[in-house]
Amino acid sequence: MSNQTLTVERLFSEPAINGELPSHMKFAPDGKHIAWLQVAEDDRERLDLWLYDVAAGSTRQILDASIVGQSGILSDAEKAERERKRQFTGGVTNYHWHPDSSRIAVEIDGMFYMLTPDSDTLTPLTKPGTRQTHPTFSPDGQTLAFIRDYNIWLLDLAGAANGSERAFTSDGNELRHFGLPEFIAQEEMHRFDGYWWSSDSSALVYTCVDNSTIAVSQRYEIDADDFRVIEQRYPYAGASNAATTLAVQALTSDTPQWIDWSDNSDDYLARVDCAQDALYVQVQNRAQQRLTLKRWPENNVLAAPETLLTEISSTWINLHNNFHALDQQRFLWTSARAGYEHLYLYDPAQPAPVALTSGRGYVTKVLHADDNGVMFSGWLSEPTQQHLYRCEFAGDTISAPRPLTEGNGWHDINVAESGTAWVDKQSSFELPAALEVGQLDAAGNVQRRTIASLAIDKDHPYAPFVANHITPTMGSIDGADGEPLFYRLTEPANKKAGSRYPVVVYVYGGPGGARVNWAWPPLLLQLFASKGFGVLELDNRGTGNRSKAFDDAIYLRMGKVEVEDQLLGTDFLRTLPWVDAERIGVFGHSYGGFMTVMCMAQAPEVFKAGVSVAPVSGWELYDTHYTERYLSTPQANPDGYLQSSVFPYIDNLRGELLLIHGMADDNVLFTNSTKLYKALQDIGTPFQMMTYPGSKHALHERSVSIHRFNALFKFFQEHL
Repeated sequence: MSNQTLTVERLFSEPAINGELPSHMKFAPDGKHIAWLQVAEDDRERLDLWLYDVAAGSTRQILDASIVGQSGILSDAEKAERERKRQFTGGVTNYHWHPDSSRIAVEIDGMFYMLTPDSDTLTPLTKPGTRQTHPTFSPDGQTLAFIRDYNIWLLDLAGAANGSERAFTSDGNELRHFGLPEFIAQEEMHRFDGYWWSSDSSALVYTCVDNSTIAVSQRYEIDADDFRVIEQRYPYAGASNAATTLAVQALTSDTPQWIDWSDNSDDYLARVDCAQDALYVQVQNRAQQRLTLKRWPENNVLAAPETLLTEISSTWINLHNNFHALDQQRFLWTSARAGYEHLYLYDPAQPAPVALTSGRGYVTKVLHADDNGVMFSGWLSEPTQQHLYRCEFAGDTISAPRPLTEGNGWHDINVAESGTAWVDKQSSFELPAALEVGQLDAAGNVQRRTIASLAIDKDHPYAPFVANHITPTMGSIDGADGEPLFYRLTEPANKKAGSRYPVVVYVYGGPGGARVNWAWPPLLLQLFASKGFGVLELDNRGTGNRSKAFDDAIYLRMGKVEVEDQLLGTDFLRTLPWVDAERIGVFGHSYGGFMTVMCMAQAPEVFKAGVSVAPVSGWELYDTHYTERYLSTPQANPDGYLQSSVFPYIDNLRGELLLIHGMADDNVLFTNSTKLYKALQDIGTPFQMMTYPGSKHALHERSVSIHRFNALFKFFQEHL
């Protein structure tokens, strides 16, 4: 291995510097195979489909997506779905196992195909020249549903009608969508489904979204040689949302039955599940302080529903996907009512819900459950690690959660339907990533087998640079409320005793933005280190994955306690003999861009320079569900919105500031930056700016990534 120095150009060039590990792993329903998507060797923008045989331990490619012609022209629905899912690659963009485990439906360029792995047969399912999204098999495998032109379509896969398709709904258009989740559902509620199969495959439950209730606004997209004014119906904070109704319709009927699911006209349809011959709906009120779980028999959705539980909060309730019906009476649920997100078993035979976890901890995701127990991911000791656990509750006996993964690191898990096997995508400070299959034998012992690894050997893409790699240190400092604030610190390369070095605070800082963990750190940190900078990452209050009180500190006022906690981080930096306290900078993207400006404006004596990428400058420019969760509405909390914007503080800004934004950003609108440009100009405060024509929020294009990070490092080298 050589000791080359990593560059911006190499970080964003081929082959991928960390190597390419499979993604989107899915067990076949029978558990005998695992499918996954993997970046093609000859094209980083294409995903191919691979198959792993669990018994044989063998891996093979089963679909090279390049054999299918791709137009590269996406429908509006596809563009929206990909943006919401942060999906920037082509090839196989989606796939689903057939319930019989012998076939896989794959989505390539808006077309659906049926792949039979045993014979490598690929058969078109949908008509050439059409584009569709959101495919799902019926539970019995006899029908494939999908969305085309804002309507639900059905494709028969069995019997005399095999291969025929028909429109199940017919009134969909650009304003009225059937079976498609609205913008808010996808972007903020993380509900990516708009229709659901009944348990017996005889009917569909689906949404009808009316976007005409949202006022038309204009969004500007500026390309290199073009300018577009896009009329859109964006639900700004305090304004109207789309109107969502819910129907159930038998496959043999043309008439839907409309379900009376909401308590108020502005309620959110948060989650829908069909299980155990029942329909379960989670209803969240507009203020997001009440969440109700309702149940109907699938064969009588016009009856009054049974309310199974209601969660109440004086701040807000975070949505989750952890409801799981065990049978028609018992179900699993997670709640932060005891201070942390814990797992509960609801059983009518018990006088109260049974807590399966307790104390400090956080249940992230229920991965599998049956009558004997549950498997879930989360942390029960330290929030800087994520592990897989199993808890048994057979009969009256409830066992303490048992960890099934081990070692310092971060584990993302997919569990087979049997609950006895799982695939673990793991990462640590020493290992960029690895895939491991875990299994429980009859005696309950764990067997593990590595099926793919990106361990750094002489052939690894990072091998030429590993000699100069700086392994970060982890630690914590005392927070203002008594809870520790965890940090990850990367020191400069070639640090010399007696010398002092600049440090950049690399911040996100917003809800759901906890980033300090034992996973392989971003190699961007190595670029900073190689150029003589230290980097501090610190998870402030409000970043999630901690206690409810830790989150609630930002309620009704954003950009205050987050800055206070980052300043505790800079106080810690001053205690280190190698840190030059006169050369501290700050850098962040999105909420981190907002935090960059807030840190510099609220603590001008601390931060000498900052780079703010795609910052929110005023929260009235952001959407309803996200913003109102933390700030209520602009009408109810006008002072909170003002104090949570950057504008009351920018008079104090003294350091050097570089503002970066994509000029076609449809998430944090470019207007956020133009308003900030004007405000800084009006008060005579100098700043630098770099805009990228045609780029959206992620600024993910290779050329853009290389240019903006070279600009960033040039800026910090000049001013720190």
